[in-house]
Amino acid sequence: MTETLTSIGVDVGTTTTHAIVSQLRVETPPGGTASPTITDREIVHRGTVRETPLLDPETIDVDRVAAIVDQELQAAGVTPDEIDTGAVIITGETARRENAEPLVHRLADDAGQFVAAVAGASLEAVLAGRGSGAATRAGETGGVVANVDVGGGTTNVAIFDGTVSGADPAGSSSGAVRETRCLDVGGRLVTFDEAGRIASLSPPARTIVAAHDLPIAVGDTPSEATLDELAAAMAELIVDLCLGPPFEALTRQLAIGPLPDEPVALDGVVFSGGVGRFVASPPADPFEYADFGGALAAALADHEQVRSWPVREPAEDIRATVVGAGAETTRLSGRTVSLEPSLLPLRNVPVVAVPDLASCEGDGLDRRFEAAIAQQTTLYEPEAIDAIALAIEDVGPLTYDRMSAIAAALGDALAALPPSLPAVIVTRKNCAKVLGQSLRRETDRPLVVLDELAPGDGDYLDVGEPMAGGESVPVVVKTLAFGE
Repeated sequence: MTETLTSIGVDVGTTTTHAIVSQLRVETPPGGTASPTITDREIVHRGTVRETPLLDPETIDVDRVAAIVDQELQAAGVTPDEIDTGAVIITGETARRENAEPLVHRLADDAGQFVAAVAGASLEAVLAGRGSGAATRAGETGGVVANVDVGGGTTNVAIFDGTVSGADPAGSSSGAVRETRCLDVGGRLVTFDEAGRIASLSPPARTIVAAHDLPIAVGDTPSEATLDELAAAMAELIVDLCLGPPFEALTRQLAIGPLPDEPVALDGVVFSGGVGRFVASPPADPFEYADFGGALAAALADHEQVRSWPVREPAEDIRATVVGAGAETTRLSGRTVSLEPSLLPLRNVPVVAVPDLASCEGDGLDRRFEAAIAQQTTLYEPEAIDAIALAIEDVGPLTYDRMSAIAAALGDALAALPPSLPAVIVTRKNCAKVLGQSLRRETDRPLVVLDELAPGDGDYLDVGEPMAGGESVPVVVKTLAFGE
């Protein structure tokens, strides 16, 4: 069976806001056992990239953003009732605005069935890396590829490892997320008025200016040499973010979240984002947009380390973070589930995959689950979600000893989360009941364990109330589908 779904993606960033409408073809193989898959996706409307409207430096103009989305729906020739699914991504400094959360809920209410996500920097890094094609490139080449998404407020790096198997939402080979690195450096940290004077300096920009003792302040008209020095300093921080550890003290000071302890050898680098798109060809007028983006892009292009990297062409640049949103496909779980019915229904539960588990033993199991939980807490704040989900492609042999070992390692890893936060464990193999029984001996955490399903990294789950005599539950897998 083949059906077509209409999806919308909205990215509200530090500098720009834009929306995209896509048509997704979903095919369900005959026989009733295989999962529906997205087999084709076509972007049918690329919205105009507009400046993100603000009421003041700390407040998004929700009405004007909603009007932008409404305009793009009209331009695409679709109504909210015709939108099957989608995503709202709030990125960069906009995610820190006081009314970011009300904005997401407003858009979700106005424009169809959204997966509403207020993206932190790490989640934004992953989304941009999938949208730019960096993850796919890593999977196809078997290499390690970094996506460097340089925007108006932040620079977010996601490193994808093609030696770890994975799949993108349409089933293509895709590198697994190895780590993310995020920094308060972007092109909109400095803005100019019509006379070329400094109109604003964000706190991170002030930190960089002070660290380098540069004569730059609001109201000044700095010399070209001074601005070049600031651009070079910002570019150096981005390069240091990619190369470290060790990291410079200023990089650590401006880092968003933790930084890794081990360096990574890169086989490729992709630049994306509103600033990153200009690294390949900096604008003739670096201050065309009355900010520092052009100057920062030129400084990156001129950096000796960047010139030495194998820089790859992105599939998407300014629209990399979200160029569509995926399909909602409803399936029934297997009938050997392990449920706590009082937890259901659950909506919009973010999924993190636990890759390559079948070959892990002993301490390897512990490390694999600990890494998955660490990724969950990095991408999604536990206090901001109703539950977490872990997807296990292959648990290994279906023996009692194996289920006990997995349950013990998983129980220990889950202890890092708030004890009241429910966990949804999903396996492809038919083993949820015994795994759930084993896991309940290891933890008192609220649990739902499902089988015969295969959600992927970055998916969201809706889990309905039990049916079929309590032996199965309906599950909606919502997949963010990004452009090729």
